[in-house]
Amino acid sequence: MRIASPRLWPLAVVLALAAACCRAQPVMIWALQDFAPVSMPVDGKPGEGSTDAILKAIVRELPGIEHRYVVASAARIYALLDAGEPLCYVGGLRTPEREQRYWVSDLQLVPPLQLIAHRRALKQLPRDSAGRVRLPELLARPGLRGLLVRERSYGVALDAQLAKRPAEATVEVLGGTNMGGNFFEMLRLDRADYTIDYDFMLLHRQRQDGRKYEDLLPVPIQGNDAMNVVSTFCPRTAWGREAILRIDAVVAGLARTAGLGLPESRWTTPEVERLYGPAMRAFNLTRRVPTPGLGAP
Repeated sequence: MRIASPRLWPLAVVLALAAACCRAQPVMIWALQDFAPVSMPVDGKPGEGSTDAILKAIVRELPGIEHRYVVASAARIYALLDAGEPLCYVGGLRTPEREQRYWVSDLQLVPPLQLIAHRRALKQLPRDSAGRVRLPELLARPGLRGLLVRERSYGVALDAQLAKRPAEATVEVLGGTNMGGNFFEMLRLDRADYTIDYDFMLLHRQRQDGRKYEDLLPVPIQGNDAMNVVSTFCPRTAWGREAILRIDAVVAGLARTAGLGLPESRWTTPEVERLYGPAMRAFNLTRRVPTPGLGAP
């Protein structure tokens, strides 16, 4: 059969062939935070943080896609997700509210957050017989100054306690892209007395800066014994559903082959291993298959 010269093809056919040969790759946008040592962006891309490693592993398993990144605060990231923007975020805590607002794929368990207090405030902290801080009582004390990050979840148990703090509580709620990365410095300079964060965040800062933060100490919080689930979030749209299903399948493979969700040697002290290691290993086993029912209406 003779094929007509391209010069004789209809214009619509020529344009369709041109579009097909020049069609750009699909684009995936990932939200990042400056949250060392969890997320440590370098030149606007994932760096050497713990969730950076997870994100880079996910990206490697999604070929044929152009991956872009945006560094933003927690408030900005969740606002973009709420607006249905086509991006996903690796590293937030799963909460019942977020389960309703976004498509969610779980990644790993992390130990409970703790109160990080300056040594000068220790004697003023209200504590139970086990040495755990009674957070509602602390929030009601006007003499101690706290720092929190806007739109950050501190886990279901603590979020509930923080939501009930009195209007006159001396707690400053700040935004910013670094998830309170300057809070330890504010504690050191006597601009605040306590914040809430992971003990490994403090350990990272102390390793970096030697004796500079030796007067900051982690204190467990009463009623906050359960581990938190770190997840990936995509907008609750048709695009987000397709994205989360692909991500979830990749995560299942990483749990099987790369040990995703197992304790990290860099931040696992003997005490953390004793208390939380078994649960983290059990969680890894559950993530070796795609999440049942994910994406159902």
